[in-house]
Amino acid sequence: MGNQNLPTGNYKPTVRARRWARFMLNYIGEKLRGLDFSMVYVGDLQRNVEHYHGYSMTDEKEMRRILGTVPLEPAKTGFIDLGCGKGMCLKCAAQMGYKKVAGLELDQGLLKIGRRNMEKLGLDAQVIYGNAMEYGDYDDYDLFYFFNPFGPPVFEKVIGFMLESQQRRNRDIWAVYNHPVSGYLFEEAGFTAKLESFDNTRGFNVKYYLLPKRKTP
Repeated sequence: MGNQNLPTGNYKPTVRARRWARFMLNYIGEKLRGLDFSMVYVGDLQRNVEHYHGYSMTDEKEMRRILGTVPLEPAKTGFIDLGCGKGMCLKCAAQMGYKKVAGLELDQGLLKIGRRNMEKLGLDAQVIYGNAMEYGDYDDYDLFYFFNPFGPPVFEKVIGFMLESQQRRNRDIWAVYNHPVSGYLFEEAGFTAKLESFDNTRGFNVKYYLLPKRKTP
């Protein structure tokens, strides 16, 4: 099964206090503009669907730093966030000029909020309703983002879809995994951990996995 050491978050009182202060400022600012990226959400999905984790948002500043770390040209790169929630990562990728931006979301409540956010901001980013165990239309995407959205059985299926996609369209595929609890599955499937950073807002490691373009005769 590989190395399954779990990264640990930073839950010190000072870190929590900073996070809540930032949350309140962002929450008020969003409401004034008719937006909602906040963490105030507990949907039926995270209570009832096995192997799917609850909504957790990557901080905007942190996401922009993560996207800037990946050695890809945005204008030539398709980006997809699996378990995109309310669409904060889509907002960042679209505003940074990624060629194609999409997110996959199974929770109907989050799906509606995410679509409304993209519409309010006038961004060309698609919020797709779909189950990661079944959705495999990934040929337009080069960069995949995960904030620990589901457990190993779902990840195994998703990674299989990614490998199949590379067979159809041969290219480098990057997988950025925030809080990489199941990161060993990528390495077992042939990805290489190329980079690692730290999410200062959430207190988790971020790993950057590469599945290199296949060599052809």
